[in-house]
Amino acid sequence: MDELPDLFAFVIELHPPERSAPRPQGHGAQALFLNLVRQVDPVTSELLHADAPSKPYTVGLLPAQRGRQTIELRVSLLRTELFQTFVQALLRQTPGAATLRLGQTNLRLGDVIGTPPPTGHPWAGYSSCAELSSRAVPSPTITLEFATATAIGQGERPDGRPRLGILPDPNLIFPSLARRWNELAPPALALDLDAVRSAASDTLITRYQTESVEISLGKGPQKGFIGSVTYEPPAQPEASRLLALLANAALFLGVGMKTARGMGLCRRVGGAA
Repeated sequence: MDELPDLFAFVIELHPPERSAPRPQGHGAQALFLNLVRQVDPVTSELLHADAPSKPYTVGLLPAQRGRQTIELRVSLLRTELFQTFVQALLRQTPGAATLRLGQTNLRLGDVIGTPPPTGHPWAGYSSCAELSSRAVPSPTITLEFATATAIGQGERPDGRPRLGILPDPNLIFPSLARRWNELAPPALALDLDAVRSAASDTLITRYQTESVEISLGKGPQKGFIGSVTYEPPAQPEASRLLALLANAALFLGVGMKTARGMGLCRRVGGAA
């Protein structure tokens, strides 16, 4: 690739001691990641745990594969310095004997995969914001896979309860991705949010297979949706390219709320640049 990577996605295989795997919980996955970072850099771990408008990482558990007991922890890192810390933490683990705690269960650390197919994993990879921006091209369709509960925050109701969008409406999905991109990408690569909203409003859903689900976040369940959705972007090349860029970036950024606690795990399938 032309640019040094500043976006990284890893899949960490974890093996339970018994045949029954622990129940997936978003807060448990986040705690496992932060505890791993704490072994190398306690200060950074505390900073990552603190409240922030947009955390520079995502953590989630991939859906279990039929017939496999292996648990796959997916971690994306959106800062180069986090990559260095994370790799140091992994290198400190004893090969074949290291265990990581997920909730109340100690799991044996297995393979760590950081490369995409054909040799790696479909949820792993690396890139840079500059690389994603330069290589994005217009596309007649965009298909996104939402692997964990996804919800878009839409402010509050009059009674103070949050308003959540749990449908894959392009007017929710792409502006949410654009806001997160602008929070984390270099300022020179910031996107025009009005242009993104305009492109999203002219985008159609042509195929979908989704369902509503809940994920445990420690203080109760959180609703969202999972599934696959195909979008038809506008015919204008620049509008289409803009949405393609965001779709390609979704692998690293995640979509919507609480992506550091297991929600919004998303990737483009079929046709990503």
